[in-house]
Amino acid sequence: MILSGPLAAPVADRLAELAPDLATRLAPAGPVPADDLAWADSWSGFELPENLAGSPVRWVHSMAAGVDAMVGALVHAPGPLVLTRTVGAMPARIGTYVLAHVLDDALRLGDYRAQQARGQWRQLPAEDVAGRTGVVLGTGAIGSGVAAALRGAGLRVVGASRSGAPRPAFDDVLTLDGLPEVLPACDVLVCALPLTDTTRGLVGEALLGRLGGALVVNVGRGACVDPGALRRALAAGRVRRAVLDVVETEPLPAGDWRWSHPAVTLTPHISGPTQPGDVAPAIARNRALLAAGVVPETAVDLRRGY
Repeated sequence: MILSGPLAAPVADRLAELAPDLATRLAPAGPVPADDLAWADSWSGFELPENLAGSPVRWVHSMAAGVDAMVGALVHAPGPLVLTRTVGAMPARIGTYVLAHVLDDALRLGDYRAQQARGQWRQLPAEDVAGRTGVVLGTGAIGSGVAAALRGAGLRVVGASRSGAPRPAFDDVLTLDGLPEVLPACDVLVCALPLTDTTRGLVGEALLGRLGGALVVNVGRGACVDPGALRRALAAGRVRRAVLDVVETEPLPAGDWRWSHPAVTLTPHISGPTQPGDVAPAIARNRALLAAGVVPETAVDLRRGY
């Protein structure tokens, strides 16, 4: 296996313990040297090398959970090819991130920070989060991690997915078409969707226009949220605050309205950082499953994009 990117060395060290019979080589970011490509049958990293096409590599493992860029490059690859992704502890980390912002909003901590800067001492009305309704778009591993964190704080959590199939982490699950009935009572809307042709711009005018002053958090993919529709929903009071850990262009260009909007919180894609301790066990497990002829649970359907 060729390992690329900033985690390559520590992942190789962990793999030496977990899968000592797996030979690895480290390759710099960018094109993989020709002799390494001729040697390898698998690759792992964050950004797919452009010269991987036509190589003997038949298994690609993403060190990240998001794989939309890789899917676009691999969907038309000749011959059988398996793409798997890293999940690890990211659902719990992202759930903690979302819950932190929900509590910050509910307890009005931002308002108190502003009061402190003005030298003002005044108690503000606030509501408990228990009993509120959260809607999570996406019921996979990440969405389930968010739901678990929110339910732990007492929220009722409704999931929305393509199939509407029940999931243990949620109080209820609807199809995406069933969202209109729950959005008016939604206090917190969380986007944890992968980016596909169906989800691109899904959080747009029609969806945001049905909210009644909700907190919106995006930890999925930036392009799932229509920035123009979000700006209009904030102006209309349909969205009271937006927390964006992902945006459609990263980093967000200078001068974009979201940098300075008082009701927008931006973080630079840090809600679920990947650790070597997530990647190496995932590679070792997926390798063992593939060797046994079993499709790993983190395998990506290249046609669907997730």
